[in-house]
Amino acid sequence: MPETITAADLLCHSGCSPDDRRAAGDLMQALAAVECLVAVGGPAEVPDALLHDLVIITLGLAGRDRPQVSTDSVAGGGGLPDMVQSASLPEQPPPLLELDQFLARALTRRFHLEPAQVPVPA
Repeated sequence: MPETITAADLLCHSGCSPDDRRAAGDLMQALAAVECLVAVGGPAEVPDALLHDLVIITLGLAGRDRPQVSTDSVAGGGGLPDMVQSASLPEQPPPLLELDQFLARALTRRFHLEPAQVPVPA
């Protein structure tokens, strides 16, 4: 979940409120757990409950009712966009790539995060 990790890391080091930084730290811990499970056994090893925790923490940070959180750009329909609209968690979370993109986009838009420019080796 590299995009969400990057957004959460930027948030941890930003000038946002201490509560938001603390929640971003919680998100980083949950993301680390997901990354470890994926590294050990693949995406199938990540429990749905852990993915739901990621969503809850992220939507708590991004604000469920904030207009900056757009659900239109998540591919495939259903899943996470419906979850945001209905405030309920689906039985099956979307694939990790889609979830990563949605969560990162929610944080980036809410906090106006700009990814750091990484020099590209020549």
